[in-house]
Amino acid sequence: MIILGLDVATKLGWAVYDTSKTPSSIISGSIKLEGDNAFEKAQDMRRKLPKLIREHQPDFAAMEAPLEFAPQFKKMQRTLLGEEETTSTINSKTIAMLNRLAGAAQMAVQGQNVRCIEVRPQTWQTIIPKTITGKPKQRAQQFCDMLKIVSPNMDARDAAIIAYWAAGHCQELRLLQRAREAA
Repeated sequence: MIILGLDVATKLGWAVYDTSKTPSSIISGSIKLEGDNAFEKAQDMRRKLPKLIREHQPDFAAMEAPLEFAPQFKKMQRTLLGEEETTSTINSKTIAMLNRLAGAAQMAVQGQNVRCIEVRPQTWQTIIPKTITGKPKQRAQQFCDMLKIVSPNMDARDAAIIAYWAAGHCQELRLLQRAREAA
């Protein structure tokens, strides 16, 4: 079974995993989406993603679910009085654009007749062992290094882990595999 993993962002991370091979055989990359706004970037995705799908002919796709809310995070800021902790959030326009891009990705995948699911980052990241510490992107890199998955950047690494997660943990994929075996 060939699984396509997608990390949807303005730089679309992708990975293809043939489950009959080892995880180190996962191939991945990223597609820079061109355009001045979400509409133009979604159009660019509509041009580029179907080509990738036709080239690799996946049986199944798993894509990271977009954020549903603007998370708050703390960051340190230097002032004349020293460092101070401030609270910040992701720009709501960024979240809106990511949601539009996720919809465009879903339509591109399903338009090529590939079954597709969304998976929350908190879900696919659970397969990274707790012994691997650091920030999420650092943990993803260390996990890929551990599995000998070669990925050119953080978007591609996330997509590789999403594909790997789907292979071992996705119930819909298991049902699809059983249906094919029974046919």
